[in-house]
Amino acid sequence: MTTEPRTTVVLPGPLPDHPTGTAILSGAHYTGPDIFAVEQRRIFGRGWVWAGFEHWLTEPGTVHPAEVGGPPLLLIRDHDDRIRVFHNACRHRGMALVHEPTTRNTRLRCEYHCWTYHLDGSLATAPLYRRRRDGGIGEEDRRRLGLIEVPSRCWAGMVFVDPDGSRADSFEDDLGPLLRRWDSVDFTRLHLAGERRFDIDANWKLVVENFLDFYHLPFVHPQVGPLAAALDVDDLALGETVIGAEYPSGAVGKAEKTDRPLPQFPGFPPERTRGQDLFCLFPNTLLILEADWLQVIGFHAVSPTRTVEHLAVFVDRAAATPEFAGTRKQLCDNLFHINEQDLPILTKLQTGRRSPAADTIALVPHWDQVTALFQHLVARRLADPTTTR
Repeated sequence: MTTEPRTTVVLPGPLPDHPTGTAILSGAHYTGPDIFAVEQRRIFGRGWVWAGFEHWLTEPGTVHPAEVGGPPLLLIRDHDDRIRVFHNACRHRGMALVHEPTTRNTRLRCEYHCWTYHLDGSLATAPLYRRRRDGGIGEEDRRRLGLIEVPSRCWAGMVFVDPDGSRADSFEDDLGPLLRRWDSVDFTRLHLAGERRFDIDANWKLVVENFLDFYHLPFVHPQVGPLAAALDVDDLALGETVIGAEYPSGAVGKAEKTDRPLPQFPGFPPERTRGQDLFCLFPNTLLILEADWLQVIGFHAVSPTRTVEHLAVFVDRAAATPEFAGTRKQLCDNLFHINEQDLPILTKLQTGRRSPAADTIALVPHWDQVTALFQHLVARRLADPTTTR
């Protein structure tokens, strides 16, 4: 007896029943420096955005520079083992303090006039401050001239920042739909299986749109499994800024990524162990979760035509033993290869955005509703300077 295919879930909008031939975002949105500059302020410069990984800060005294929305930042693990984020600028003349990741720091020193800062951001010394040999800085000025802290939160091995502080007290509200969906997973048990950096000649929005494009799987990634697995996908919009899909049988319907199973995350919902979640956490976090692994792509939008991705693969700490070393490597190699297959696609998509025809691209309602949600959100953020997450 033949089993009828399951009816998949397609979001009811925002696309109409038939393609209009008018792009939601024009070609200039993917190539123009002026639009990119506005995106840096209105999309990456406010609300919670990915800034890096906790494992970049391996021990107290570790400092890692990063850029989010343009301004340089410092990710620091202080001597209390707390991760904090500061603007990477000396309070005297604004010189960047750190240019490369460093470890075993006790203080940060500005090369210009040798002001130093404790790892909690407070000013330690400012030599010759009063223009004489014994002219140390007074306590009042010392308190006023510490590094400027940026609101930050850590979750699931990631470091998020709120660059303008407009949503500093709303992390749980803003990420709430995803936090609730994955609340049974103990992300403190994450173990890094592998990480790779990808330098991509494409606009950041194309990176997100390709991630949300489920249509291309059987054509670009045929090794992931049979056509039936690629078609078995449900659109999901958990909230305005949490959009993606669920493959209800993704973990078993797609091709195996390892020869042997890894230990699952304890508490993973039994009813979802066969599936795969795939979400964009707007604007720059791309997540895939199965019962035994988590893939995170966090990225920095460097220019209108360049994006730097950091892809990390995590497993449960029970899979961190030597017994599973080969399986962890196999998993990472497969996930890295899938990402590599997208690179020439992204380059060609970027090239096409220089054509006037890019203003007439036709998203199709059966496949592209989630992409349309993303594009509409970008358009709203660009249009409204007061919009926050």
